[in-house]
Amino acid sequence: MIAARNGFVALLPLTFLRVIAELILNLPFTGYQQLMNQWFGDQWREPLRQFLDGSFALFGLLLSVIIATQLIARLPTTRNQEYAPPLMTAVGAMVHYLIFVITLPGISLFEFTASNLAVGIITGLVTAEFINWAMKQRWLNLIRLSVDSDNTFYQAMRLTPAIMLSGVLFFIAALLLGSLPQCTDIPQSFVAWAEASDGSIWILGSAMVLLNQLLWFIGIHGGVMIQGAFQGVEFVAADVAGLNNGQTLRMIFNSFVLLGGSGSTLGLLIAIFIVTRQGMQNKIAKISILPSIFNINDILLYGLPLVLNPRYLIPFVLVPCLLLLITLTAFQTGLINLQATTAISWTTPPLISGWLLTESWRGVALQIVLIILSTLCYLPFVKRAQQALDRQTISEFKEVTDIIVNGGNTREKLVTRRDKTGMLARGLAVDMHDAIKRNALTLVYQPKHNFQGDIVGVEALLRWTHPRYGMISPIVAIAVAEDSDLIYHLGRWVIQQACACKARWNEAGYQNITVAVNVSPIQLMDEKLPFYLKKYTEQYGISAQEIELEITESTEIPDTELTNKILGEIMATGVQLSMDDFGMGYSSLLYLRRFQVAAIKIDGSITRDVLSNVTNADIVRTICSLGQAQNVHVIAEYVETKEQRDALAAMGCDYFQGYFHSPPLSECECVAYLQQHYNTANR
Repeated sequence: MIAARNGFVALLPLTFLRVIAELILNLPFTGYQQLMNQWFGDQWREPLRQFLDGSFALFGLLLSVIIATQLIARLPTTRNQEYAPPLMTAVGAMVHYLIFVITLPGISLFEFTASNLAVGIITGLVTAEFINWAMKQRWLNLIRLSVDSDNTFYQAMRLTPAIMLSGVLFFIAALLLGSLPQCTDIPQSFVAWAEASDGSIWILGSAMVLLNQLLWFIGIHGGVMIQGAFQGVEFVAADVAGLNNGQTLRMIFNSFVLLGGSGSTLGLLIAIFIVTRQGMQNKIAKISILPSIFNINDILLYGLPLVLNPRYLIPFVLVPCLLLLITLTAFQTGLINLQATTAISWTTPPLISGWLLTESWRGVALQIVLIILSTLCYLPFVKRAQQALDRQTISEFKEVTDIIVNGGNTREKLVTRRDKTGMLARGLAVDMHDAIKRNALTLVYQPKHNFQGDIVGVEALLRWTHPRYGMISPIVAIAVAEDSDLIYHLGRWVIQQACACKARWNEAGYQNITVAVNVSPIQLMDEKLPFYLKKYTEQYGISAQEIELEITESTEIPDTELTNKILGEIMATGVQLSMDDFGMGYSSLLYLRRFQVAAIKIDGSITRDVLSNVTNADIVRTICSLGQAQNVHVIAEYVETKEQRDALAAMGCDYFQGYFHSPPLSECECVAYLQQHYNTANR
C-alpha cells in the first residue's frame, strides 16, 4: 500500500491543478462569478471543465503507471536476476490498464470513478509483481539479444513477450469479471434499509463518515469512491433528516464535519502549530494553510502523511465521527437550522459556509466549537508523533555524522545520495545557506602559546548551533559545505568575521597575535579568494600578516595551474600559509615544495600519545627537524597536560595549542584571556 500512497503523492501536481480549477469554477461569491463573466464572457468555464474531464480520465492510468514503477523498485530480487527496467514496467502497466478498462463493462476510460481508481491500483500492483516474476523466467526471454545491443532496445525486446502474455491474461480476467453477476444494488439496498430504520440519519451519517475516513487512510479517494458506489442515491431525504429546504446529509458532511478536508484536519493543522515551531510537521502545516482554508488537505494526507500512518489512525477516523454526532444533534434539536436554498460548494471556507448555510451566527459558532474540539482531540497525537519524529531525526542525523566521521576522505558526496541520508544532508545544506545569510554561525578562538606561556595567536574555529540538531560537529559542517558547494561562501564569511574580530582586538591593544583560519583545499580553486582576503584586511584596517590560512587536508590539494596561480596570489597579499594536520593527509611533504608556509601543525592523532607511543614521538622529532631545516614554526595541537607539553617542546615543537592552555573561547572570553596571557612587552 506504500506504493499506492506514493502514486497519489506523485499525482499531487495534477490534483492541485484540478483543485485550482475547481476553485476558479466554484468560488461561492456572486460578485466573483459576475466579474468573471464580464471579463471573459459566458464561455470561460468550458476550458476549465475540459481540463477537469481530461485530468479525471488520466488519473487512473497515471496511478497504475506510477504504482507499478514504485513497487518494482521495492520488490526483492534473486542474486542473478536481471534488473527490471522502470520504463518497460510503466509501459506494461499502461497496456494492462487500457486492456482492463476497455474490456470490463461498466467502466469508462474517460471517467474518474471508484472503479477507475480501483483498476489503476490493482493493475499497477499486479504489473510490478508479474514483471518481477517474468524477469526470473528464462523461457520468456524468447528474443535473446547480445549484451552489446542498445540498452533500451534490449530491455524492450526482453520484456515484450512477457507483456504480451500478461496482456492476454488481463483480457481474460476482464472478460471473466464482466460475466459475473453485478452487485450494483447493494448501496441502494443499504440506503433503503437505513431510511426505513429508526435513527436513519445516524446510521447513514456514521456509515458514510467511517467509510470515507477508512478509504482515505489507505490512500484511496473516499469521496470519489462513495460517490461512485452511491451514484444516483440521495443520502437522506429531507423529511427523514428533519432538515429545511431539502438539504442532504452531504451538505452537512462537507460544511460541518470535514472542516479543512477529510479527517477534519483544520484542527490537526492548529494542533501542529501549537506543538511545533520547526521540523517536518511544521513545514508541511505551513504549506497546507492556504489549501486547508478551502477544505483541501492533500498535502497533509500524503505529505505528513496521514495515509497509512498508524500514529494518526485513531483521530483521523474518530474525530469526524465525533463532529458528525455533535452536528446532527445540533440540527435535530433545532439549535441550528439550514436556510440555504442552493447547494454550497465543498470548497467554501469554514465560517463562511456556516453563515451561508444557516444565515445565523449559530452556524459560525458551531463551526468554531467543532474546530476547537478537533484541535483538542488531535493535540496528544501530534505530540506523540513529534516525539517519534524527533527520535527518528536524531537517529538519522547520527547516521549522517557517522558516515562523515568514519568515511574519511574516500566517502561519497552525501548530497548526491538518493536515500534518507542524502535528503538530510541536502536539508543541512539549505539550513547552512540560511545560517550564513542570517549570520547565525559563530566563531570561537583557541589560543596558541609558546613554551614560556605567552599567547602568540589564535585559531578561529567554526561553531554552528542548529535549531533542531543542536551543536553540529565542525567536521560535519565542513563536509556538508564541501559537498554542496557552499564552502566558498562559508570560507568568505569566516575570513570576514575573523578580520573584523582582529580589528577589534587591535583597538584593544592586542596587535601582535595572528588569527588562523582553516581553509579547505577546495577553496584553493576559488579564484576570488585572494580578492576577498585583500578586501577584508583593507576593509577592517588590519595587516595581511595578522591573518594566517591553515590549509586542511580533507581532500588532496589539486596540482593544477589554477590552484598554483591562486596560491601565488594569496602569498602576494602577505597572508601567511600554514599546513594543518601535517603528517596525516595527502602528500604533506610534497606541499612544502609547492608553496611557502610559515608553520606546520602536527596532527593531533600523533601528538596525543607521544608520552607512550615511541613511533609517534619519532614522527614528531622528524617533523620538528624538517621545520627547523625549512625555518618554519612547528605547532603541536591537542596538548592536554604539562608533561605532554614539555615532551613536545623537548622534541622541537615551538607552539602549543590545546586544553592544557585553554579550550576554544568566544570573542568576549578570549579578550579576558588575552588580558591575562598577552605579553605586554609586545604591545
